[in-house]
Amino acid sequence: MDLTLQSSFDLDLLKNALNLMKNALNLMKNDLNIDQIKLAEQSGKRKRKREVENWLTELQNIETKLLSLENELQSQGFISSFLIGGEAEKLKERVDELVDQSQHFGELVLDVYEIRGEAFSITKMVGKSFEENVERIWRLLVIDKVSSIGIYGTGGGGKTTLTKHIHYRLIETQESVFWVTMSREFTVTMLQDKIAHVIKLDLSDECNEDKRAARLHEALISLNEKFVLILDDLWEDVSLEKVGDPLRVDGCQLIITTRSLNVCRQMNCQEIIEVETLDADEAWELFGEIHGRQTTLNPQVRQIAKSMAEMCDGLPLSIITLAGSMRGDTVIYAMEELRKSIMGGSDDIDDKVLKIIKYSIDRLDPMLRLCFLCCSLYPQDHIIPRNELIKNFILEELVDGRTSMKSQSEKGHSILDKLVSLRLLESTRVVDERDSVKMHDLVRTVALKITQGKTKVIGGHCVLKEIPNEELWSKDLETISLMHNDINEIPIGERLRFIPDSFFSQMRSLRTLNLSETDIEVLPDSLSNLERLKALILENCASLVYVPYLGKMKELTQLDLSHTSIKEVPRGMEKLVDLKFLSMKNAYNKLEIFPTGLLPNLGKLQCLHIPYEVVAPIEDIECLQQLEEFEGRVRNVRDFNRFVKSRENRVHSVSYCIEVGNEHLGDEEEDDYADSVECMGYTSVVFFKTDFSDEEVIIILPNGIGFVKFYECEGLSNCFSDGFEIPSSLHTLEIKKCEKIECIMRNDQCSVNLEHVTLADLPDFMGVIHKQNVEASLVGLPRFSSLQSLWISDCNKMKKLGLPASEFPNLETLSIKKCSDIEEIIEDNEEGGGGNILTISLPKLKWLELYKLPRLRSICNATIVCDSIHMISLTSCLLLKKVPLYFPRDDDVTNDGLIYSAPTTLKGIELGEDEEEWWESLEWDHPSHKNLVQPLVTFESSSQVFY
Repeated sequence: MDLTLQSSFDLDLLKNALNLMKNALNLMKNDLNIDQIKLAEQSGKRKRKREVENWLTELQNIETKLLSLENELQSQGFISSFLIGGEAEKLKERVDELVDQSQHFGELVLDVYEIRGEAFSITKMVGKSFEENVERIWRLLVIDKVSSIGIYGTGGGGKTTLTKHIHYRLIETQESVFWVTMSREFTVTMLQDKIAHVIKLDLSDECNEDKRAARLHEALISLNEKFVLILDDLWEDVSLEKVGDPLRVDGCQLIITTRSLNVCRQMNCQEIIEVETLDADEAWELFGEIHGRQTTLNPQVRQIAKSMAEMCDGLPLSIITLAGSMRGDTVIYAMEELRKSIMGGSDDIDDKVLKIIKYSIDRLDPMLRLCFLCCSLYPQDHIIPRNELIKNFILEELVDGRTSMKSQSEKGHSILDKLVSLRLLESTRVVDERDSVKMHDLVRTVALKITQGKTKVIGGHCVLKEIPNEELWSKDLETISLMHNDINEIPIGERLRFIPDSFFSQMRSLRTLNLSETDIEVLPDSLSNLERLKALILENCASLVYVPYLGKMKELTQLDLSHTSIKEVPRGMEKLVDLKFLSMKNAYNKLEIFPTGLLPNLGKLQCLHIPYEVVAPIEDIECLQQLEEFEGRVRNVRDFNRFVKSRENRVHSVSYCIEVGNEHLGDEEEDDYADSVECMGYTSVVFFKTDFSDEEVIIILPNGIGFVKFYECEGLSNCFSDGFEIPSSLHTLEIKKCEKIECIMRNDQCSVNLEHVTLADLPDFMGVIHKQNVEASLVGLPRFSSLQSLWISDCNKMKKLGLPASEFPNLETLSIKKCSDIEEIIEDNEEGGGGNILTISLPKLKWLELYKLPRLRSICNATIVCDSIHMISLTSCLLLKKVPLYFPRDDDVTNDGLIYSAPTTLKGIELGEDEEEWWESLEWDHPSHKNLVQPLVTFESSSQVFY
């Protein structure tokens, strides 16, 4: 690109140079295809590379500076060219640099994999060799470009932690990383499945190992980018040809971790690194960091603690586990206990690690120890949801069952926090920082040894394809976990869809049976004889159609049949008098009726989930005195009111998700509803095709309800709030496809705490607030002071929104779509004076979307100060003459000229694809305003516009 700047005295040449740079910037943006980047990111599964993001930010900065120079040149003319020439020369150099950078991006966006979303919580480690190994591996990967690295060392020595630090660095530099954790139960098919899972490849339709390997290889090649494959905790060498031959894929680098040097050699690792144990000083430093009190201990106790740290042989896992379990102890007698616990047996270092872990577990108080052992029921390296674990604690009566479910949940979280602080569990996350935990594989090994004979955990992560041989079972078994397997065969290998009838005949002591997320279709009749069973968990067994007689299970407290295909309620349920938890939600439209007369027999029920497809028997639910959580559908408003009244004056509060109506809402709207409830809170109600015309029935919306939705309802008041007293707890309101509603509130009504409002397909709606009585308007706090998002669509009688800006100081999102008559969005009740431009403030507004508003003439008559505005989308609003956005003025103003800058938070303005001419016709308060935002403008097709 030739942007030669000749004499800065030549005004025409200077203008021409600036134009050349503008054209160069536009060409770069087109070449980079920013629209495709945005489109890819909308799915949430792709993310632009960090260097691309930085490049675009620099590009925007240059465009802003370029426009500023143009404005200055236009206003000050020839004189300013002395100064501008030098600035333009600097800009030219920066543009040339950007052009060069843009040639080396390769892929512009990367997949945001699940593992990248978690990005692993990494443990801070001590030790000079650890830091040296991190730097060495990083250099081998990034500078030396070695193809394969083997990391070996003793179990618990920090191999995985070391690799997690490398993983974290790779993620930070936007490299693609695929992490696969192995286990002793290794098979080629299992490893093929795991690699296929992380690269989003489905191999379920292929059984032949060689064909699967070929498909894996093709899928790895199709990634068409550099990536690192990490195989963690290999126990034996693996034929890479059988798992896609990754080292024959351009751009692939392989890292393996193992306890065996031989495995590294057999895998022909190009570089091999040993993870050494910590020396005495490093071990004491780590012990002290975990224990937290080593500096305040008296000399005698300090020396004992130091000796205990030395007994861990420098193994980080042993030190961390031991120090965590001794928090708060004075350790006077602890060393002798520890010495006795590890004396005897072999001198094998792995055996010593396990003994130290067992010592730490044995020091737990009995209740905490039992809670910890519950966590071992899950497959190796499984991320365990906290709520699921807490449900198990309650089931096993490890927390006080006499308290409320809320108190039990709080106690469960407290237990898990304690186990995390003791370093027996690791805190991890799926959505937020506190929602999951996991267990180190060595800690899990010890836990399973402790429960040996009473607990059996087999397979996991779809390893198991058939029910294990009956020789594995014993009459003393109390807990079996077959979760997360792909069971579809009986032991002899015949392709059947049920478990053999004799399978449970030797398990009379079984207390917990968890077959969740398996492919089982039919449970055998021998299940009926498990009279000591306390929990039967069949959640997400989507193929399950039959459950045998349950009447003998008098001790059963938890029955989870959610997300199954059962066609009828299992026989004998009326005899389950100790049942506290019953979930049958989402029966895939198979369950046709929920029998009346059943629930009064289950007087201890605390949690009840009934499919929305069937009507819940309200007269039976009224009898449930201990109910604290309910999900299901009732027939009409009268039944809903009966439910609400039946919960009054109860000891424990009730949370619920209730649908009201003769018909089920349907899958599409139900998904939207479920997403909203998940985000906003559990207690909620949806009225679907409900008739409110009966004047004798007054709906009760109790305080405590958080989400209410009206869909295709009849008989609602012209003013919504006339028919309902809006409770202070209500934060989300959705009204869709309902006639007669003209407004939400009158101007003489008090404020509400609504945070999110959606109004759609309301043929009579005229505005949010009805102002028929201006004199009665309340003065004081705005009525919608808590409102954060307002979504309105297909309300064709609305001419004005009916709200001044002062009504929603916390509004973040405003979206108005397909309202054919609307002429003005935000009202202005004030008048400017002294020749000043009147401004109003929406300080938190981030997103503004106006779509298909053919009569819209004004967003607002005043200038809107939006200090947080992020995105503006304007499509098919062709009568709109002005975007009344506030542009801050620079303090340094010379020669009586005004220098403005674009809103600093604004990232984009999206317009319809054929609306360039309309955009050019818009009016601005100052000629420079349009130029300042022009670099942010994109023209999108109607299918790609914002939201």
